[in-house]
Amino acid sequence: MLLLTTVVFWLAGICDGVQRLTCPYDLMDEGLPRVWCKETSPQCCTGFSFSRQSQSLDAGSLKVTQGVDSFTVDVLNLTQGEGMYWCGVLSSNNTIIKLAEEYFYSSSYVWDILRWILMPLLPMVSIFSYCYLNRKHQNKKEEGQLMNIAMTSDLAQNNRQNEDSAEEITELE
Repeated sequence: MLLLTTVVFWLAGICDGVQRLTCPYDLMDEGLPRVWCKETSPQCCTGFSFSRQSQSLDAGSLKVTQGVDSFTVDVLNLTQGEGMYWCGVLSSNNTIIKLAEEYFYSSSYVWDILRWILMPLLPMVSIFSYCYLNRKHQNKKEEGQLMNIAMTSDLAQNNRQNEDSAEEITELE
């Protein structure tokens, strides 16, 4: 049950409308302008550059978080539509040095599909898990009672055998 809940919350986190791309760079490229763009061909992309201090881009559609040797772009809204996106740095000769790339989907598309599959399953799985665990607990309880009855029966039988043995010993004397 815990595993299922964890998976559902993890999927909900993926599908909450935020997709992320982490862009690791060499320390020598730290001062270069950053780039975010959508691939138009394997060698080209269209987008924009931004500074290291930028935290919000494209009218709030992108959130940038700076790390020690990387920056992360959180995509809140795909204004250019779904497709392959790059992050990188802009070299001194205006060439994009691609750091990472990933295909981004329209988040509503992914979430629309997953929520219709996962959300009805969650209550059903919860109910079945509760019933299963409750029944399992009940079975253990019944097994314990049966063991007590069996042990009591064995003790009574042993007592009878001991009494019979004692009578036989008495008769032999």
